[in-house]
Amino acid sequence: MIRVWLNDKQLQVAAGTTVANLLAGEGLLTPIATVAVNDRLLPRREWGDSLQDGDRVEVIIMMAGG
Repeated sequence: MIRVWLNDKQLQVAAGTTVANLLAGEGLLTPIATVAVNDRLLPRREWGDSLQDGDRVEVIIMMAGG
């Protein structure tokens, strides 16, 4: 198990968990999500990369409004 933060909430996840797995498990895997890991915007093509112990993941869901 490794420790990661998702939007400032600490989680324990299995070693080898990818960004996409984390988002899916938390109900945040949507086409309108923007993700940063350790303050770096992460292109969608890198969402298959494994998270490391201590990573900080921030997810922003874009919404239209008016």
